[in-house]
Parts: sequence; structure tokens; C-alpha cells
Amino acid sequence: MSNILCCGRASDGQLGEVENGCLLKLNQLNINDVASENIRNICGSKRNTLILTRDGLVYTAGRAEVLGRTGNHTPPALISSLEVFTVKSVDFGEDHAVGVTSSGAVCSWGFNSQGQCGHAPPHFVDKPTLLRPIAGVKVTHISCGARHTLALCDGAEVFSWGDATYGQLGYMTNLKLNHNPTRVSVLEGAPVIQVAAGGWHSAALTVSGQLFVWGSNTFGQLGLGDTMVRPTPRLVQLMQRQCLVSVCCGEHHTVVLTFTGAVFTWGAGNYGQLGHGNTNQQIVPRQVSELMGDQVTMARCGSNHTVVMTSSAHLYGWGNCSSGQLGIGKIAHNIPTPSLFTDVWTPAGLSLGDIYCGGDQTYVRLSRQNKRLSGGNRTCDLSEGKLASTLSDLEELGDPTQLITYITSLFGRVANINSLFVTPSSYVDLEQGSGIDMMRMRKVMSQLRGINHPEYHKAVTQLLKENIIPNLPRVIVTPEQLRVFCVLAELPQLYRPKDFVPQFSDAILQLPQLSLQILCKWFSKYDVSYFEALISILKKSVLRSLVNRLHDTVQNNKRLRDMEKCLKVLALLNDINAAHEIVPYNTFYIHEVTEHHDLQEDYRNWVEDREVSFCKYPFVLTAGAKAKLLTIDANQQMMQVVQSIAVNQFLSRGQINVNPFLELNVRRENLILDTLRQLQEYENTPHVLKKPLKVTFSGEEGYDAGGVKKELFLLLMKELLSPNYGMFTVDPESRFIWFSQFSFEHNSNYHLIGLLCGLAIYNSTIVDINFPPALYKKLLRKPVTLSDFAKLFPTQGNTLRQLLAYNEPDFEDVMCLTFSVTRDCFGELTEVDLVPSGRTKSVTLENRQEYVNAYIDHFLNSSVEAQYEAFAHGFLFVAGGNVFNLFHAEELMHMVSGMQDFNFRDLETITEYKSGYDADHPVIKMFWEVFHEMDLPTKKKFLIFLTGSDRIPIHGIHSIKLIIQKVKNNERLPVAHTCFNILDLPPYPNKAILKDKLLTAIRNTEGFGLV
Repeated sequence: MSNILCCGRASDGQLGEVENGCLLKLNQLNINDVASENIRNICGSKRNTLILTRDGLVYTAGRAEVLGRTGNHTPPALISSLEVFTVKSVDFGEDHAVGVTSSGAVCSWGFNSQGQCGHAPPHFVDKPTLLRPIAGVKVTHISCGARHTLALCDGAEVFSWGDATYGQLGYMTNLKLNHNPTRVSVLEGAPVIQVAAGGWHSAALTVSGQLFVWGSNTFGQLGLGDTMVRPTPRLVQLMQRQCLVSVCCGEHHTVVLTFTGAVFTWGAGNYGQLGHGNTNQQIVPRQVSELMGDQVTMARCGSNHTVVMTSSAHLYGWGNCSSGQLGIGKIAHNIPTPSLFTDVWTPAGLSLGDIYCGGDQTYVRLSRQNKRLSGGNRTCDLSEGKLASTLSDLEELGDPTQLITYITSLFGRVANINSLFVTPSSYVDLEQGSGIDMMRMRKVMSQLRGINHPEYHKAVTQLLKENIIPNLPRVIVTPEQLRVFCVLAELPQLYRPKDFVPQFSDAILQLPQLSLQILCKWFSKYDVSYFEALISILKKSVLRSLVNRLHDTVQNNKRLRDMEKCLKVLALLNDINAAHEIVPYNTFYIHEVTEHHDLQEDYRNWVEDREVSFCKYPFVLTAGAKAKLLTIDANQQMMQVVQSIAVNQFLSRGQINVNPFLELNVRRENLILDTLRQLQEYENTPHVLKKPLKVTFSGEEGYDAGGVKKELFLLLMKELLSPNYGMFTVDPESRFIWFSQFSFEHNSNYHLIGLLCGLAIYNSTIVDINFPPALYKKLLRKPVTLSDFAKLFPTQGNTLRQLLAYNEPDFEDVMCLTFSVTRDCFGELTEVDLVPSGRTKSVTLENRQEYVNAYIDHFLNSSVEAQYEAFAHGFLFVAGGNVFNLFHAEELMHMVSGMQDFNFRDLETITEYKSGYDADHPVIKMFWEVFHEMDLPTKKKFLIFLTGSDRIPIHGIHSIKLIIQKVKNNERLPVAHTCFNILDLPPYPNKAILKDKLLTAIRNTEGFGLV
């Protein structure tokens, strides 16, 4: 007995010999010796039935002209001419049928008046006939509309042919028909897993559940909110967040099934085929509310009826029942609400397996297992494949041929790549995340990096060159097309042996702005290692172009263009990093730039806006390189001044006399006033302040080789930062200093500190002033954030973060906050409004971000505005300019205050020896043993003793020149010449004496011991 049940129109024998031409209830279908468990698919038109078995045989019944065979029209009989093939997919249109073989070839038969069979005239094809190969691709799935055909290929590409009257082919054409299979180019790169053809409209579903529709829209069957024809695919926006797993189309309506088992319908409703309890048309998707109490596992469409199966093994149908196709035991013009099929025969051990629909028929296959959630014909779905294990198995075989074939199937098409590594989370919000399972992708990519077959690397490189890079998406209809950029960044062959990174970068830069924003948002959410790897390949490509440019002047312009493409993408990543702090800012440094590039020339190119300049991309330049540019810029300004003076002197026949230094002569007892007075003399000539600084103390002899100006800075800062002045406050946790809101000092002192910090930058002198990064961001005119605030005030910053993280409804009762803050002014508590009338404005869940912003603004901006502006005026008066804006905030901080993080062992490698000492001298060996045994605080005190600071310049420890020289008197303590960073070290007889003498000298030093 047959385990296939059917009902509906049977007037042409499509359901066997049936009295009255229709079956009103589900009855057994006679299919001879074909076991129901062997059936892959059943489909049909209003007048025909087609059955496909799992071993690739095709049976037809019904209208004789389109059976594709000779013989009786009923019951279903084998198409013998197809026995030479193994058919994998088949579908029926109104009066044509199309099948796909296991090799991906397409055959068709039936009426061809609109080219729906894919053949040139004649208008009728009486038996299955192969089409010419379609663009070198393998077809995997077919769907037929009334007079058009859709084909889904193994690369997730969609082709179409046939009637083009209503745009149902998905591409712009002036023709009314097209018998040549043609790619739907708008969907190129989209990971399509299912196609569905309605009467005169079409649909495609992607791996992440994004639905695209096109064609006729007379009844709103496209679900776009109107009835306008769409000749190219459009995304159904209202379904973006519904996690779609399958789509099917009737003559003029569309049905989708979601991941959670909900059913949505839209389009024509004249037969009640939408299931909304009426016969109205619906131009936007609407859920079938009658089914909300049960999970639907399968949904199918006939021409004007819809059938679903639920997880509780119930079969519901609605719509046209004029031929009994709803199996309710009677004929009805319309059934507008879901109705149970009646008297469904299910013998012991069997249950509802699959459901299928023809034009006016319904078919049910009974099975020994209940079918759960069905995604329909989800072909090309690679997201569930066991890639890692398959790669391991193939690699163990040792034969690269099979491995290359498998890799080609994965990475051969952009759309395939976009299907890889997808997780269910991709259903949620593609604008927020790519949906890629990063752990899985990294595991597979790690395996690929470990493959050493030369043939494999050659094959992947060839794929990149011919299939992937030229086809990277430019037109974006779904964010899913962007996944390829995330995956390729992990593929080692992207940058070796051939460098595809410039083309990869160019494709990113050519993306529409909205798509580029989405891609950048994805990048921002990946882990540190991925982000670092992406930065690394771009840096390597920049360096490769830079080096090759020096050796290949013929390709110079191309190298420059390639380099700039990568630099522009690095700029995007740098912006992402600035917003999200994923990696340290110096991760972007390309240290080799100074080795292979002339910074002087780069500066000129930048100023004159010629060629590619690294100054346009300062984040790749090290702080040392930027410091050199600062000097170049200062020299350029001085040159212009000297030239101007020279012209004036020549015209006045005078003598040119330009002092190359900025000289300060100060009295120790009047340091602040003397320094301020002399610096104020240059208010109208700021370029003078950029000269090298020379300092003399009044009444004292000595040549300033660096130590004297170091002492001036130290003494000035020690006095200006004294608690007696009350100009700054120190956070006890971060140890950063900040402007005091309640200082009584004149703003000229803040101005002086700003001038000194600016001078420190130009003179490579470290100033002992611990300002936070927030100050330098303000100087660079960059907005300060909660992260910056928390670095300065960790406790308060943590409180604000907790405030933003608390989402309970009792927020106001728990927090009890208003838009005001209490400040301590010399022991007196004062309440300050953060906004007008702030103390009467409560902080709520809705306005808490406004409160946090106002709180940060008060402490970092408005409450210290006068003090900051005075400081900034002094600082920028010296350091301001175009080059200044190239710096990162933390680079400026290190330029002023020096760096604390360095390896003290490097001191030994940079030290020189004089007067009889060398690295192998016993005293020197003892000295370094003693030094390395010191604890960290003592090592820092030694550095202060020797150089005047416990920090090193931003150029690095190698920028310090340390000298240890031999002196004869063993009774003396070691003496430091801080002007020259020279240590006088007597030849002590043993390690114990050396250690005692050295520690004594270190502990008893204060400031500079000038000799």
C-alpha cells in the first residue's frame, strides 16, 4: 500500500483515476512500486503531478502534453529517457517542467512560448532535453513560476530565464522574454540558500534569513508595502529580524516560516490563502495569528492555497478549496482561516513526514519519524558542514588533489565564503554583527595555515586571483555580502606569496557608505587577536609597497596607489580603535618607515599636498618619527624667518645676525618671574620659542649641554606644582594631577606651565608633571570620554559605569541622584548644578547618559575652563601647529613627561665606557650585578641620580647616551654629571664596597649634582 496521501484536483489523472475529478479528503496515491521512504520531492501544476525519488528517478502523471514521456497519463509512470541521469531537483511550472542532474546539468520539457524551458524556439519541447551549460556553474536547485524558471547554483548564484513581462527574472531588460539563463547580478555575493518562484514573482532566501523579492506586485505579494513592480531584488525590510528558514510562493501570495515556527503571509487574499480570516489582500507581512499556539515545522503553497504542518503533527490548510485541496471533505471557494485536514489516515508506526503542494493539490508523505522544523530546499548551506574535521581527513590522505577540490568548493565563490562559519546569531541583527562563528573560523584557518603542499598554496592563490578578488562585492543588497572581507583577512594567501591586500583594500574603500559603516562595526566587535592580524597584513602590504618602490621606479605610481589604499583602510581601523580601544595605539606603528623613507621629503609632500605622505596617516609613524617632523617643521619656520630677516637686512644694507638659540638667564631666587618675563618677550615671535633652549643661572658658570635646562624645568615645576600654590589637585588612586577649580593663583602661572611643557617637547626634555591623557586629548581638540575620565578619576569613573549598567525599574529609588554635584571648597561643601536647575532634575533611566555626559563635562571642562585655557594658550603658543596635530594624546603625554615603561636591562646595552673601562672590566661587571639586583624604586632613583629623571624620552632608551668613566680616588662616592649623563665610578676593590658607595650616592642626591 502507498504511504503517499493526496487530495485536490484530479480531472487530468494527476492523482490517479478519480470519480468527479477531485478528491475532497486525503487518499492514497497509487505510485506502483515506489516506496514512500524513497521519495525526495513531489510537485506539480494544476493539471500534472511529478514525483522525484531519492535515487534520481522521475515519475509523472496528468496532462499528456507535458508528461515528458509516452504512455498512459495515469497513474504516475517513469520518464525512461531520464534514467541515464540521476536527477536531484525538479519543479513544475504552469505547463513546463525543469530538472537538475547530479552533475549540475539542467534539462526541461513542456511549453516554451516564453523561453521558460531555457531553449531557443520551438515553443514546445516534448521530452526532457538538456540545456547548454550555464556559465560554467553547477545548478543545485530549481523553482518554476507560471512561465519563468529560477536556478540556484553551487556558488549560491541565482540564474533565471523565461517570461520577463513583470520583472520576475530579477534583472533589467527591454525584452519580454529571455530563453538564455542569465545571472541575477544584484544578488552576486549574497549567500542564497533557497529560491522560490510564484506565478509572476520570485523570492530568494539567504543563509541568515534575509528575504529578497522581485517581479509582479499587483496584490502586494512582494511584501514591500506597495503594489509597484520590482524588476530587481529588494530586501523585505519587515522580515529582517524574523529569522526566516523557508519561503514558498503561490500564484499571487508569499508564505514564510521563521526559526521559531511562526508563519507570515502576504499578497492576494481573494481565496483566503493568507489565513487572516478574510479575503483582503495584504501588502506587508502579517503573522497568521490562528497558529500562534503551536509551532509550525513546514509550510507549502499551491496556486491559491496554503498548507502547514505543526510540531504536534497537525495538518492545517486555508485558501482555495474548490477542488478539495484542503482535505476538509467539502468544496469551498475560500477558507480564510487555518482548518484541520479531516480523517488523515496514519497507520500504526507512521506519522506525517513531508507535505507538498501542486497547483490545486496537496500531497502528504507518511514517515516513521515525525519531521520537525524544515527549512525547505536549503541548498548551498555550508554553515553546518564539519569543515575542520573534513580538512583533517583530507590532509591525512597526503594527496593534495582532493584537498584542493574541497577547498575550491568552499572558497571558489564569494557567496560560498559568505555562507561559511555562520551561526544562528546572524539571524539577530546583521547591522550589529556579522554572525560569523569566530572560534570555528579561526580553527579552520589555523588548519589551512598548517598545510604545506605547494600545489595547495598555488591553487588558493589562483582562486584569489581569478574568482574572489575580482568579484568582491561593490553593490550591496544585504550585509551578508560583507562577510567575505572578514574571512579573507584570515586567509594567509591574501598577502603571500602574491600581495592581494591592495585590491582587498580597494574593494573595502569602494563599498557604499552605509555598508562600510556596518563592516567597521563588525571589525570593532572582533577579538584583539583578529584585529591585530588585520592591522598586521595591511602594515606588511604598506611596507612591501614602500620597499618595492625603492627598487622598481617603473612601477612607482602603482606602488604609491597600492600603499595609499592600505593606508586608508588602516585609517578606518585606527578610527575604530580610537572609539573602542581594542589594541594599544602603537600597534599601528610601522617602525621601518624611518628606515626606508625620507621624512624630510615626506614633510614637503605633505605641506605641498604632493603624492602620498605618511603625515596624512600619522598613526603609522612612531612617536620618534613625529618628534623628528616637529624639528623639521620648526627648522622650516626658522628658515622662513631667517630668509625674511635676510631680505630686510639686505634692503637696509645691514648685517645679518640671527641667534640660533632661545637663551634664558634666570636668578635662582626669582625663577618664576624671570622665566615668565623673558618668555613673554616673544609673544609676537612664537617661532623663536621653537629654537633650541640654552639656560644659564645668573652668577654661575657652566655650559648648558642639557643638564642646566633639565634643572631649570625641574626647579620650576617643583615650585609651580607645590601644594602651597594650590594650582592642581592629585587623585590619590591614579596619581594624575588636574587643574584645581578653586585655585587663587593668577592664570599667568598656568600659562607659564603650558609654555614650559611646550618647550619640553621641542627640547626633548622630560618634565616631571603627571597630566592624564584627557588633557592632551583636549589640546588636540578631541572629545573626552568616560574612559578618559576614568583614567583620571578611577573611583568616580567606575561609579558612572555602574550607573549606566543598572537597568532595574527601581533605578531612581536606588540611585537618588539629581543633576548636581557636591564640591569641597577649602572644607566647605558646595552644591553645583550640572545643568540649569540641575538640583531639581532627577536622574532617570532615560536621561542617565545625559547626566554622565554633564558630570564629565563639569569636571574636565566647564569647572576648570579658565585654568585650562591659560595653560592651553601657553602650550599651543609653542607647540601648536600642523605637526602637533599628528600626535596621539598619549604620545604627547610621553613627549612631555617621558615614559615609565621600559626594560632597565637595556641600560647596560646602551652604556659606553671611558678612561680604562670596558664592558668586560671586573668593576663594570660588579657594577651591573649590583644594579640588576636593585629593586625597581632604587633603579628609578639611580636614573634620577644619573640623568635627572626616572623616565626616558619617547624616542626610547637608545636615545639616552650613558657613559661610565674611571676615576682614581676609591674613597670618593660615585658622581653623576647630569649635563652629560656621565657617571664617575672609582675602581672599588669588591662588590660590597661598590654597592655601599653607589647606594649612598643615590640616597643622598637631590635634583642635579652639577660638576
